[in-house]
Amino acid sequence: MKEREFISVKQEQREADKISWNDLMSADIFTRTAVVRQLPFMLFIVLLMMLYIANQHSYVRKHRELGRMKKEVAVLRFKSMELRAELMKYSRQSQVLKRIEDKKMGLELSSEPPIILTEE
Repeated sequence: MKEREFISVKQEQREADKISWNDLMSADIFTRTAVVRQLPFMLFIVLLMMLYIANQHSYVRKHRELGRMKKEVAVLRFKSMELRAELMKYSRQSQVLKRIEDKKMGLELSSEPPIILTEE
């Protein structure tokens, strides 16, 4: 009578998990069962890589937009200073008088000082 050797499921799993040098050299570690067993981990790694790539693209896009906005702010700041200087120029008394005379509005500069009203 032949004696049968029975192996528990856990012991069989441990033996299947062992990777020998021969398995590495003959590429038996890439068998269907080994690949299927590692598939969730591989999918997780692929998901992490996709998230990393998406994050990089988002960063590059925002960095470019930031550079564009900095240039736009510099241009608008220059225009603001230019308009402020122009407004200061036109609000001087001599410029106001000149514009009034050019448009012939009939206004004249008062020779008397302003009167301060006080309540008695």
